[in-house]
Amino acid sequence: MKDDNVKLYAISVDPPDISKNFSEKIASDGKGKVGFPLLSDPGHKVIDAYGLRDPAYKGQNVDGIPHPAVYIINKDGKVTWAKIESDYRKRPTNAELRAVLNTLK
Repeated sequence: MKDDNVKLYAISVDPPDISKNFSEKIASDGKGKVGFPLLSDPGHKVIDAYGLRDPAYKGQNVDGIPHPAVYIINKDGKVTWAKIESDYRKRPTNAELRAVLNTLK
């Protein structure tokens, strides 16, 4: 996807300094830097707008943690594809995302 006109963002409830430290920790493993912005949503406004807040964390100090989700949003701002998981270890593959992006061209 490197040559495509595609932008990738990650959104977290973590404040910016925590996200920055997390990004630096990932980069320190020798596999390279995080190549996309880690956006901060500590008030979980975006997370709540998409209905992603995981109720398993309600009332805990990490209240607002979202279910893992991937959205593909077209140039007009319309969600054209979404995958929401309850298990944070399950993520769409690059091939799955590529197939979806190819349908948008």
